[in-house]
Amino acid sequence: MKKIFRNNVIKFIIGAGLLIISYGYIQNHPAERASIFSGFDVLRQKVEVFFYKLTNSDSEGLKLKFDYQKNLDELINTAKNNSCVQSNVIDELNELSVALKKERITKLENNLTYYQRKFGEYKTLIDNACKK
Repeated sequence: MKKIFRNNVIKFIIGAGLLIISYGYIQNHPAERASIFSGFDVLRQKVEVFFYKLTNSDSEGLKLKFDYQKNLDELINTAKNNSCVQSNVIDELNELSVALKKERITKLENNLTYYQRKFGEYKTLIDNACKK
């Protein structure tokens, strides 16, 4: 019994040490941290879409909304990392993202072309920001 206890304590100490090393690594590498936290968001979104399927709601509309939010968030990150992009463009993108998150799924189909057009405009603006 003492031998099993000692082995478990050693395994616990090794595991705690590896966990501390992993935590330190994640804190010093923002891309790793972002990928881990985005994984939780994706999982939450998949559960929400599954729930919508069970309740016979518009699960495809919800999935489409999540896809557009993801694309818009990636565009915002691209704009933030591009030093040539003006801060007002980033602010406008954030406002568009908030509007999309508040958009009701039933009205998204009617306003989808608006979001597609705005996304295209901002993407072109960001891509051409440093070419001047």
